[in-house]
Amino acid sequence: MGFTVPDLALDLRYLRYALAAAEHGSFRRAATALGLPQSTVSRRIQLLEASLGASLFERKRTGVRPTPAGDRFLKEAIISASRLHRAAQELILARRGNQGELRIGLVASFARGFLSDLIGAYRAAFPRIRIELFEETPQANLAGVMNGRLDVAFLAGKPIISECSSLHLWDERIYLALPETHRLASATEISWQDVRDEPFIVGVGGPGPEIEDYLVKRLSSPGFRPVIDAHRVGRENLINMVAKGFGLTLTTDSTLGTAFAGVVFRPMAGNSDIVPSSAIWSTGNPNPALKHLLHLGRQMDRRTTHAASRSNFHLKR
Repeated sequence: MGFTVPDLALDLRYLRYALAAAEHGSFRRAATALGLPQSTVSRRIQLLEASLGASLFERKRTGVRPTPAGDRFLKEAIISASRLHRAAQELILARRGNQGELRIGLVASFARGFLSDLIGAYRAAFPRIRIELFEETPQANLAGVMNGRLDVAFLAGKPIISECSSLHLWDERIYLALPETHRLASATEISWQDVRDEPFIVGVGGPGPEIEDYLVKRLSSPGFRPVIDAHRVGRENLINMVAKGFGLTLTTDSTLGTAFAGVVFRPMAGNSDIVPSSAIWSTGNPNPALKHLLHLGRQMDRRTTHAASRSNFHLKR
């Protein structure tokens, strides 16, 4: 008698009775272990055998033992049952957002600051979620969110995009990166008038285009436009170029978590040079892992805001 294509639903329902019988060497002892009548165990194993088209057990007065075919089947079944159980557990974890994948687009550094804390806390809370980071221009990240390539992007500003949701999470102060030998290196703060005639450098990718637009807005006047050179390098090499005298550049306080030889960072004077940063995602994105990230971000934002309010209160007293 050969095996036939089994009824999978029936196999999964009755497989554990056959495994118990093989383990205990008896339908009676298997029934006792399972807390069922012996007739129930015997009948369900018979249904399983009928479904498979083969006998799984040799029946004797002293008990039962697997047939050669039954022995092979049960050994494979144990492996398959274990895999099925693991697959079911992984499915449950994925539905809860405890396992899966989260694709994040970013522009700013996360060497330190809110974004660094958020990603670190998320990794600690959900270690089984695979996080993939994409460092691209704001336009590319936004396009990635809209076409589904990215689950979420962190962008400067408070964007309002059709079919997308956004959440303002933190603010960053703008800093000037300049050589440690520069005449302004020892200044506590630097005004825009101080650097009006200085050459600037920006990257072609990442936040480079936005930094260039910001410099033009801050430094231009009728008949005057700042000198700004764009280079096809990343953030790290751009700041290394500052150390070599290629020009100055702008960054935010998140970059200050990384040390750069020969470069100092000084804040721009005034309260107007603050960059808000937001998370943006497709409104219809169903990824549970994304929902956990946004929930954690809201919690951290409330704690940060509360701590800042308490600090301001004590300073005013």
